[in-house]
Amino acid sequence: MPEIQALLITPEANVVPVDLPSTSRERLTAMYSVLRCSYVDVVRLTTQLDMWLDDEGLYNHPVNEAATMLAARFGWTHQAYHGPVLLTGGADEEGNTLPLDTDKARALLTALADL
Repeated sequence: MPEIQALLITPEANVVPVDLPSTSRERLTAMYSVLRCSYVDVVRLTTQLDMWLDDEGLYNHPVNEAATMLAARFGWTHQAYHGPVLLTGGADEEGNTLPLDTDKARALLTALADL
């Protein structure tokens, strides 16, 4: 399995691998497109796993049950998450988004299948 940059989870619980551009500006533009939004927000599920979502998702998208249940597994139980979400591998010391590695992607796919 090649390295997966990110995983998209749709509100319909579809999981899609996504390749992200290497530069920060292009990556952010790709995130806006994939998430179908104008503003993104990030939930740091762990130090090695970030969940990106539409900052206005509550108003623009249905609840994403799979993303909400995944976030709850990491202790994020205070709200439901709306719309598509993008899972990435956390951030480096400078705040740059890191890709998911193969092992982490496999573990996430297994966890999502169990939800």
